[in-house]
Amino acid sequence: MWFICLRRSIVPREQWTVTVDQHLGWMKTQHESGAILFSGPGRLNDTSYGIYLIHAPSKADAEKVASGDPFTAAGHCAFDLIEWEVHQIMGAGAFTGAGIRAAGEINMSPKPVASTKQSGQPLTN
Repeated sequence: MWFICLRRSIVPREQWTVTVDQHLGWMKTQHESGAILFSGPGRLNDTSYGIYLIHAPSKADAEKVASGDPFTAAGHCAFDLIEWEVHQIMGAGAFTGAGIRAAGEINMSPKPVASTKQSGQPLTN
């Protein structure tokens, strides 16, 4: 399942005790694990958001990921999760109502990519 996380401040920035580097270290770990695929800041009117796309088996799992952000865990931020039913990605998928209904639940999960050495040969354990 896919979730868009919108994280926003609930405490003035000057009161924050968590550093950007702590947040970014956590974010790097989430990207490496595949829990977060895209992340970065965004703005709507006068409100700034941390926005990230979470891939998780359930909303409870997505909430666990989002609540682990050091900014949120420290009580500086709150978040909203939007469950996103992805039907198309990069031109692939159904582009008609009938096609979407016929496809049922489309599995748009990322496919694992084999790591390779610089020689181009697959890594072995």
